[in-house]
Amino acid sequence: ALVTGQRREDIVNMKFSDVVDNRLYVTQIKTGMKIAIPLSLTLEAPGLRLGTVIDRCRLVSRTDIMISAGIRKNSPTGNIHPDGLTKTFVKARKASGVNFSNNPPTFHEIRSLAGRLYKNEHGEVFAQKL
Repeated sequence: ALVTGQRREDIVNMKFSDVVDNRLYVTQIKTGMKIAIPLSLTLEAPGLRLGTVIDRCRLVSRTDIMISAGIRKNSPTGNIHPDGLTKTFVKARKASGVNFSNNPPTFHEIRSLAGRLYKNEHGEVFAQKL
């Protein structure tokens, strides 16, 4: 989510087969906008490169879905629901042991953070294209 800057609905639908010619092709669910994100895209602040993140997903996914819970009765493709992604994020946030006081970050805020980081590193025009 951080390196692509995409919404959770788009994240849970990303497939390895969406990678063509060293680009991740995404059709954004909310807007219908089609974008091609180069696998070389790097977010320097956290040291993340899109191609490396996808390779890590490939190591643990047994389906074409990048963020997969595995093939199950109620999910034959391995897709997880966006709410499931949010719930898993909350569990990971709590398990981190970091005290966020009264306003812990939400999964949606990852997209906002990505926008700010890309704006700082590559400029506003670039950040808005994601």
